[in-house]
Amino acid sequence: MSRRQGPTWAATSVPEIRRQWCNAVDQSVDRFSQGLAPPPPGTPEAGNKRRERMQAKLATEMEIMKAENDALRGAEMFWVARDMVDVALHAALTLPEWTPAIAAPAPNGLLCWARPAGSVPYGPKQTSTTDVPWDSVWWWIRPGGMMQLVTASRFTKQRDLIAQFQVSTPLWAANTIVIDPKEARTEEANGTEDSHPFVSVVGAAWLLMAQANVAETRTIGSQPQPQPRTTRTDMPAPAPREPSTVTIVELRQKPAAREREPDPAAAGRTYTHRWPVEGYWRQQPYGPNNSQRKPKYITDHVKGPEGAPLIRKDRVHVLRKGR
Repeated sequence: MSRRQGPTWAATSVPEIRRQWCNAVDQSVDRFSQGLAPPPPGTPEAGNKRRERMQAKLATEMEIMKAENDALRGAEMFWVARDMVDVALHAALTLPEWTPAIAAPAPNGLLCWARPAGSVPYGPKQTSTTDVPWDSVWWWIRPGGMMQLVTASRFTKQRDLIAQFQVSTPLWAANTIVIDPKEARTEEANGTEDSHPFVSVVGAAWLLMAQANVAETRTIGSQPQPQPRTTRTDMPAPAPREPSTVTIVELRQKPAAREREPDPAAAGRTYTHRWPVEGYWRQQPYGPNNSQRKPKYITDHVKGPEGAPLIRKDRVHVLRKGR
């Protein structure tokens, strides 16, 4: 496998990163398609039947890979800045029930983290024997309406894991799951066996992206790639390729007016000090007749009367032996 230098891991490189990933998948499809060649003359009939079944299965898998790759090529692109990665990871720890169809910023998107957002199993969770850092996630709504989530890794220190595919790519799929986007995600919040911790990180990032008091977004465009000139006079020159856009998600350095907690004095209690409150989620009514709930993140803030002294309490964790 080639070890040539790939594109820089940066927001401006996401279109090229996506292009190289798609090209690597195309190469794999072409290589696997060679197994669809007809059997050599003289192959026993039983062998032919077995081969036909294997070829039919392989052909189906190749069509699925082609459809997925076509979708990836059209995905909207997002880049999450380093400080926003930390916020998403912290918020994911307490993310309550949420619905992917409501939270997703696009039906088809590719999101890259400025730094790895933890680790995920390499391969199916049930049979995986190793974890890899995950640097990106791609999602799309399949023709049947289900949502496919594909985590991807740069495999910077584990290139041997993808050596069998004989590809040179800055990203490669690490783990894939399929979920119903209209069903609320309760597995992660409840810690069930069907939970996938990375789903909470994705959900937290999606929800935070939509909150102006937490994150701000801006869009950048890549430069159109020059097209080769044709020397033939009977053929028109190809139209220049439209630049791809990447949405950058960053933490707001100076959040707009934070959501204020109710004044304690208004509730009949008087406080003589202020105290810090860690960020937390609140279920906000959403949708027709407020029949749905969309988690909203309340960022770190200070509670108490304005101008009162700030008191920070040290927290000590005590470990006791169970009875």
